[in-house]
Amino acid sequence: MRERLGKSSFRNDAELVSVVLFWAFNLPVVKVGLREVEPLAYNIVRFLCASVVLLALTHFMEGGLTVRRADLGRLLLLGVVGHTIYQICFIEGLARTTASSTALLFGCTPVVVALMSRLAGHERIGPAGAVGALLGFYGVYLIVGGAKGMQGEPGSGTIAGNLLIVCAVLCWSAYTVLAQAMLERYSPLRVTALSLASGTVMLIPLAAPSFLRQDWSAVSLATWAGLGYSFLFALVVSYVLWYRSVKKVGNLRTAVYSNLVPVFGTLFGVWFLGERLTPGLWLGASCILSGILLTRLRRRGA
Repeated sequence: MRERLGKSSFRNDAELVSVVLFWAFNLPVVKVGLREVEPLAYNIVRFLCASVVLLALTHFMEGGLTVRRADLGRLLLLGVVGHTIYQICFIEGLARTTASSTALLFGCTPVVVALMSRLAGHERIGPAGAVGALLGFYGVYLIVGGAKGMQGEPGSGTIAGNLLIVCAVLCWSAYTVLAQAMLERYSPLRVTALSLASGTVMLIPLAAPSFLRQDWSAVSLATWAGLGYSFLFALVVSYVLWYRSVKKVGNLRTAVYSNLVPVFGTLFGVWFLGERLTPGLWLGASCILSGILLTRLRRRGA
């Protein structure tokens, strides 16, 4: 019995590490793809593909896609905040800043989620959590403010990109908190599939001009391969593995692994894109990591 539990735990850990690597590597993959494809055109292709696959997968695994009529409004709100607005900020921000800065700024997500959960009345924040939040936001300030020192990026454009990524972090954090009530009634896979699909529908009219303007015949095979990787592994496979872990070991133990995404995302940005880490980025990353650790300590002590 213990042997089975040990194998199951090892498999779960291995799957979560795979998800971390998929998400982290997606940052330089998308960054390279945006050299040939306009941001919104790139995003609508991968989200249309992911929506179709996730809806089909949810229908196959759960036997249906229905939700109560009273939940449709909240589901639409989740789609708009967690996918439409979030994805516009993410893809437009990544097009204007580095993959390293994007990864590090997303490292502040657990701190933002904790604050929003407190405002929503879901949990309390103690002294350690408050200090952690201040450290995390100071880290964000250092990264955004240090944008002018980054190699190969225009200062004003990079600052604008970092601010868009901050908005994306706020949207994803709000989505996480707002989704709590829905996750009490439906599976994470169903909530994600339906909210992603509704967000994609809202994204279509906004992305249509870019999609129609794009010269798709000039897109290289490498960029098409990156698009395929981005929707299949960073969206579909990662969501399935992530939510399978949520079902097995719970939200908290699963969420711990998200703290590794900034680490690997930064490393991939440096290795594959030649991005340079400035002192401001290092200090900002240290503040964000310290804030996350303090937030975790606060949760354990709760």
